[in-house]
Amino acid sequence: MGKVYEALKKAEVEGHPAVWSSVAVEEAPTNGRGNGGHKGDFIDYSLNALDAVEIEERNREIAARQAARKSQVKPSREVTVDPSRIALSLTAFQNLITDASEEYNRLAVTLITASGERPIKRVLIASAQHGEGRTSIALNLSCALARAQRRVLVVDADLHRPSLLRFLGVSTDVGLSDALRRGLSAGSAVLRVQPFGFDLLPTREQVKNPAELLSSLSFGEMVSLFEPDYDFILFDSPPLLKVADSSLLVRQTDATVLVIRSGKTSSGQIGRAVAPLSQDKILGVVLNRAA
Repeated sequence: MGKVYEALKKAEVEGHPAVWSSVAVEEAPTNGRGNGGHKGDFIDYSLNALDAVEIEERNREIAARQAARKSQVKPSREVTVDPSRIALSLTAFQNLITDASEEYNRLAVTLITASGERPIKRVLIASAQHGEGRTSIALNLSCALARAQRRVLVVDADLHRPSLLRFLGVSTDVGLSDALRRGLSAGSAVLRVQPFGFDLLPTREQVKNPAELLSSLSFGEMVSLFEPDYDFILFDSPPLLKVADSSLLVRQTDATVLVIRSGKTSSGQIGRAVAPLSQDKILGVVLNRAA
């Protein structure tokens, strides 16, 4: 920049106009400094130009990182659900106006409203024990949220007894644990469930070391990669009273929806199940199969 400045100074001495000057610059007040005011203007212009170049370069880098992330999380394939093969409990998938489907729509609205009041994206769908309808609630809620134009990913985090694929009547060659073990992209295990429009991160079979996987840095990084692309990430968890894995998921999620099957779970079991949860973590309770 020193050479440029010297060239401009020489041009001014010889009476030649500076080629970079514009009418607006020449007419700007000099504050009594004579022609020296143009030098300050040129320095300001040069610095601003450098800032603009740096900003543009930074924006390109950000765009490149976003594109790279999106390529990693893009669902590997679509699966079309056959209504005749899904579990009978998936009433929200039937596109029928029933009391049950309306309850799922109401639950979806409650979740959407709560997320507008405080940051809620990662939601744990939990129960005290097996057989309370937790997986059905997770899938039905995913369907209702997708119908409400929300971007949803449901994760099969019950690594002891994974069942999301079985409930939907679909299969895949790559699941959650496979992608992590083989170092594959996060999206390689994700399925786009059609025609319902939500995404599924399944687990194909029982995992031998579930606590190790759920507490791993790679699992946390995978979930973080997904966050920008979804409004809600639902986790179908193992029962709170049966295994310790669920406590790992509680720490990684923003809120918990507790599923209770009417007539199956005692108040004492419910109390022990929610004991590890702080009050602000419990978003609500779903009473399943109430008469």
